Amino acid sequence: MGTGNASGREMTLVLIIIWFVLCICIAGAAAERGREGVGWFFIAFFLSPLIAVVLLLAFPNLKHEQMLVKLADAASVRPPALPPPLPQGPFEPDGIYAGIPYRVTADAAIEAIIQGATVRFKDFDRFTNAFKTDLSRE
Repeated sequence: MGTGNASGREMTLVLIIIWFVLCICIAGAAAERGREGVGWFFIAFFLSPLIAVVLLLAFPNLKHEQMLVKLADAASVRPPALPPPLPQGPFEPDGIYAGIPYRVTADAAIEAIIQGATVRFKDFDRFTNAFKTDLSRE
């Protein structure tokens, strides 16, 4: 009779260890799904690992939802606006600087014809600095 009682204790100990390991596995699975692992460990420990895994699978995966929100936010980001188009029509210069014809726009920017293309400068200083040469280096 003594061996039957010992094997019952061993079986109980094995079941407790299996229960505990299953609770740890459920806590890990909950953490992977964006849930609080410690809380799900205690749910599994006090209710049962089977009930806890069914509940866990019934709730949505929070990590996937967070990823979908990030993707939706990234898709809604728009590229920066393009600068306003240059006016069409003939280029009528207001002056010539260093052989470059230029005109002053209404917002005080400078438009110049350089190698057949219209180039826009923010202000007159930037325009003139683009064509200054440093003679001290030669």
